[in-house]
Amino acid sequence: MSDHFGSSCKLPLIAVTVHPSKYNGTQDPESWLQDLRFFCRLHGIEEESEIVSFAILKVDPMIFIPKKTCTFTGFLNALKSHITFHVMNASALHNLRCIQYNPKEDMTDFISKFLSLCRTANITSLEEQKTYLLNSLLDDNIRNILASKFRNVDDFDWVIRLFQGIMYEYPMHQIRYGSKITIKHCSTGNFLSHGEQIPIETDSQLSKVSCDGMSRPAANEIWIVSSPYGENKVPGDPIHYNSIISLKHETTGGSLHATENNVWSFMGRSENSNWLVRRHTTEPGYHNDPNGVWAIGDIIILENVSNKLPLYSNDNHNVSLDGDGYEENNKWYAEIAGQ
Repeated sequence: MSDHFGSSCKLPLIAVTVHPSKYNGTQDPESWLQDLRFFCRLHGIEEESEIVSFAILKVDPMIFIPKKTCTFTGFLNALKSHITFHVMNASALHNLRCIQYNPKEDMTDFISKFLSLCRTANITSLEEQKTYLLNSLLDDNIRNILASKFRNVDDFDWVIRLFQGIMYEYPMHQIRYGSKITIKHCSTGNFLSHGEQIPIETDSQLSKVSCDGMSRPAANEIWIVSSPYGENKVPGDPIHYNSIISLKHETTGGSLHATENNVWSFMGRSENSNWLVRRHTTEPGYHNDPNGVWAIGDIIILENVSNKLPLYSNDNHNVSLDGDGYEENNKWYAEIAGQ
């Protein structure tokens, strides 16, 4: 606190009945000393040497303080040279490596805890702070988004602002049970589409699905992400990778359905209307990585659960089951309808 403040303001007399806690090596030395200085100020003790003398009396005897210590710097150096400080430092570093951001947790509490651990662990490098903050995220997608945002930022306050902004905004980009979406084929730019419910033959519940509409998607291209056949998912829940869904055409009510290698709209539901949402990747085995939540713009494959084959299309506008899931014609991405 500055001398100017001390000369221009009178602190009120406060009945303080609780003394500062004893320092035993489990507290941050600088924070502890700051609290003690505040206590002393309330009681009219302002001389540095007097405060240090009082502080020494509040230190556990196991922590050695040189006899001639009379400055804040010397006192803090003595506390930080004891093994308890190094143990606390290592413990904070371990906790920093293990910290995980929980979207249900208050953002202020998380950031406060993160900053406290960085200070206690003596993590002052901006790049290290960025890395630990990114590692606190379980969702690969959002971690990658933030990593790209952090790349050219050289101010930690802006890192925190970006983290807060993305974490608040990202849920709006997630695809959830009940979302109305369009599904676009990456290679051709066409949308998964279904026109009128015209049966392929008399009394059939099946009708044709195609990949059309390169311009702005119309009503024929809107699908509702629904619970898979045999399950009831909670509307609004996000969809994690390797989850099973069904897709209901908004206009006709038909479900995206597959029989052998053919894909249809089916006026009903069955196991053949269940689809597995997977990441598209060129790395074998990565399809099965469950990390992350399906979000708009993610490149995915939709694998029919019954036939174990991915949704496929090419330049002829036909939609079928084909490919191994790694090729270009198996790549799709979704967008929220109306956005």
